[in-house]
Amino acid sequence: MDVAFPDSVERRVVEEFASAVLVAAVQRALAGDGIPVVVPPLSGALLPLEAKRRTLARVSEAHGLLPLLRVGLFLAELPPDPAISALLASDTPHDLFARWSRLERFTHSRHRVVIREAGPKYLIAEHVGPPAAPPEPAEDALILGVLAALTAAIGGQAVTVRLGSDSAPVVFAKGVFMEPPPGHGTALWHFTWSSLASTVHPAGTDAASHARRILAGDLGRRWTLGGLAAELATSTRSLQRRLRADGGFNALLSATRAEAAADLLMNSEHPLSIVGFASGYADQPHLTRDFKRRTAMTPLAYRSAFASSATAPIDS
Repeated sequence: MDVAFPDSVERRVVEEFASAVLVAAVQRALAGDGIPVVVPPLSGALLPLEAKRRTLARVSEAHGLLPLLRVGLFLAELPPDPAISALLASDTPHDLFARWSRLERFTHSRHRVVIREAGPKYLIAEHVGPPAAPPEPAEDALILGVLAALTAAIGGQAVTVRLGSDSAPVVFAKGVFMEPPPGHGTALWHFTWSSLASTVHPAGTDAASHARRILAGDLGRRWTLGGLAAELATSTRSLQRRLRADGGFNALLSATRAEAAADLLMNSEHPLSIVGFASGYADQPHLTRDFKRRTAMTPLAYRSAFASSATAPIDS
């Protein structure tokens, strides 16, 4: 299967997919391993390619690839993100990889995950890029870790990932990542699973999760920090402190709106005007601007990529 890559960097600036939630997962995972890392500022929903590559290379040089492989395990601990929600809605690992491929196209990713072979309970994928700039092992590890964790999260049972053929080293099994052998290739991945189970993602019990559920229950309301604190029967200052780790009240409200919009875009035929209104945006331009900032895609592009096959998009 041939892969068409974006124009060269001399002709256009290309940004690799690295959403805010993925960057936050990197920081959370590395902090859990006692590894401090300073991530460059995001450009909207994306981290520029070269900045991302430098950051990941520094981590792998100092600590190996294992911390980067484990990043995917931390996605569930972060606030909702429309792109991750679309991936978690996948029915099968094959569907998950197809959605990831669409996401790469929409975000003009310079590197792509290409399916080389697939069967009912396995697939072989390769992480590829332009000949002059193929993915580095650190980039392979990050994306492999995310896809392995997502494969398990959507119901994959006994998920195992090897770096190549049936006899290649195992890097993921029984929910645990393992350090790849030194010098072994990291771009070819063999995923297997025994079966698929339906999954239920439990609602969190922390302050941010509780606050998010209250916000989501009435997104048409003009929410303020004080109003949310009153609903939670706590003081404004206490709530502000408890939400600090999730970016604060405004970030939580924005994430909740985007999550609601993403759900409507994927699972309904409502026009954008209704999606925006129901999700609490001031108007349609506000929906488009904020959604693209968070996902690197316009609402219509997101619907085109991830809408349920039973849902016919309405472009209005």
